[in-house]
Amino acid sequence: MPAYGPGYRPRSPWGGSGAHSMVARLVLANIVVFMLQNLVPGLTTVFSLVPRYVVERLWVWQIVTYMFLHGSFGHLFFNMLMLWIFGGAIESAWGPRPFLRYYVFCGIGGALASFVFSFNALTLGASGAIFGLYLAYALMFPDSTIYLYFLLPVKAKYLIAGIALLQLVSGLSGPSGVAYFAHLGGMAAGLVFLREPVVRMLRHRFGARRRWMAARREAERRPDPRPPEADNVDSILDKISEKGWENLSATERRILENYSRRYGGRGDGPDA
Repeated sequence: MPAYGPGYRPRSPWGGSGAHSMVARLVLANIVVFMLQNLVPGLTTVFSLVPRYVVERLWVWQIVTYMFLHGSFGHLFFNMLMLWIFGGAIESAWGPRPFLRYYVFCGIGGALASFVFSFNALTLGASGAIFGLYLAYALMFPDSTIYLYFLLPVKAKYLIAGIALLQLVSGLSGPSGVAYFAHLGGMAAGLVFLREPVVRMLRHRFGARRRWMAARREAERRPDPRPPEADNVDSILDKISEKGWENLSATERRILENYSRRYGGRGDGPDA
């Protein structure tokens, strides 16, 4: 299970993909398969995902193989570009094997969503797995800047949330030929795969502020005058609310621990 959360510091939000990385191998595999699609008649029909065929003909391999096929060069190019950019950063933090497990798991999640929303339709492409990468990137590097259309700077957490919302709205709008719910299925699978670090992160974000707020209220009820470090604590609490516990410096954490120990009766930090 890839581990990240408060206190975790990946090497780089734009970690590159080397020629021998897992990302590079996946890109190469997708390119080779796309070439075979154009050379071998019937390959797309057999290896793309049609949920009805999986159930009736037992073509269970389609749940995995569909994510290596693409409908056009543009479809392939965009997915591989996103795999290279976002996947490179994630693989550099996790390593190749955990990254591959996550990638395939998200792709399978996209396939399972197709059983619910596109039972009779043909689905192909790496988008379900790619959307899982979007989710992981937003969780690992929430405040990194992505330039939308190479012009508009947007924080990753806002951009990925907006993309997910757009997929949902588009999917609910009716059939369009795009597997919007397969994309969301990849994201949902990512949440399942990363459930432990996600829960841990949420506990740090919300539990820390609740605990320190309780300590501050307790201090305010005391008859003693307002301690001189209270102003520093207020500003640190505001920072936790805005950016999360993981963005505090060691000095800021020590100030909170000392403040809580003196005025709140408890000095331990958020649960690990």
